[in-house]
Amino acid sequence: MVAGPVDQVRTLYRTLLVFAAFSLLILVAGLVEFAYFEPPGRHTGLKATIVGVYQYDPDHMATVGPDRNSFPRTVQFAAVVDWSSLPKNVVVDARWYDGFGNVVGSVGPGTPDQLAGQTIVLVKVPPGSTHDLPGDYIFVVERYEGGLPVEVIGRRVVLVER
Repeated sequence: MVAGPVDQVRTLYRTLLVFAAFSLLILVAGLVEFAYFEPPGRHTGLKATIVGVYQYDPDHMATVGPDRNSFPRTVQFAAVVDWSSLPKNVVVDARWYDGFGNVVGSVGPGTPDQLAGQTIVLVKVPPGSTHDLPGDYIFVVERYEGGLPVEVIGRRVVLVER
């Protein structure tokens, strides 16, 4: 008995159905993940007041100069946050992320009253280095709930020049 010619259209159609089913599975998994990490109703509309990003003077442990968006590698810098602009019952923290996503400076978590004495959030130079790495640094103020960050309430991007 000799087999007939293979129906190429049927094979392509079945392959297309398998890819479509797999795509739907990926879409559903993404929606479930989104709903888990960004549940509806968690957005409060809070906005943290980031006063600015300034050059940092380690000798006086204070910021100096004007608010800036970029710094040379040789200059230390820090963000200044006005914690009093937030309600007293929220838990927040502030973090600096380098271009690789590493946390390179942080304050908190705590209530605004607990963080009132820590308004300057310094970027720490990586261990074994004397200068910051070049690239974008992101400063983020986050609201916590249940011990986990659930909402970004302030953000600032700073460029460290090569």
